[in-house]
Amino acid sequence: MKNEQFEKDIEVVPAIFNSLTIVEANGEKFLKGELPIVDANRKVWAKYQIEIKGSDRYPYSFPKLFETADAFKHNADWHVYENDFSCCVDYPANAKIICKNGLHVSDYIKNYAIPYFANQTFRIREGYYRYGEYSHGVFGKIEYYQSKLKAKNPAELLEMFRFILLDYNPPRTAACPFCHNVKFRHCHRDVFRELQFAKDYLFQDRAHLIAFFHAFPDYKLI
Repeated sequence: MKNEQFEKDIEVVPAIFNSLTIVEANGEKFLKGELPIVDANRKVWAKYQIEIKGSDRYPYSFPKLFETADAFKHNADWHVYENDFSCCVDYPANAKIICKNGLHVSDYIKNYAIPYFANQTFRIREGYYRYGEYSHGVFGKIEYYQSKLKAKNPAELLEMFRFILLDYNPPRTAACPFCHNVKFRHCHRDVFRELQFAKDYLFQDRAHLIAFFHAFPDYKLI
């Protein structure tokens, strides 16, 4: 997807990552080449053939990352979107939060693409992701939001969603409606503000969770 800011930003990338080059196809410029996975001792553990293309909201969303040599399966179990076979580098809501102030493509490669492929390398060698992973589907949504919000039960989790979507922002001395005797600014304020940057995802995910919890009323949060 042609994005003028992305095409401008990639001009500096080959000087930083010299195995990546700028190519053009169908009127679109993007990055293509090899991305090595190197440890602290400069040992190369793997090399991936990749393409990085602009996304519609870049730099306020991740660019599109593709592994092009079938080094691992291109399906959800390997964190690849099956609609376009781009790499699922982070949970979408979290990716939007990361990009709230804009994210340069070179920083994306260093801080997100390389760790993604390092994780894939570890799984290829050991059979599992070193630092774990979110589950697929609705269970992954629950795990992500619960890691942020620490709700006591499904009803409280959904109520937290409602507060976030309403831009809840009480006075500094107000008690947290979920922690009661603790001031809001000392517990949930920062994570509420963070998740407000991804309200479009929260709105959709809340609907999915309402349907799930309705179908499974005895579901317990961890």
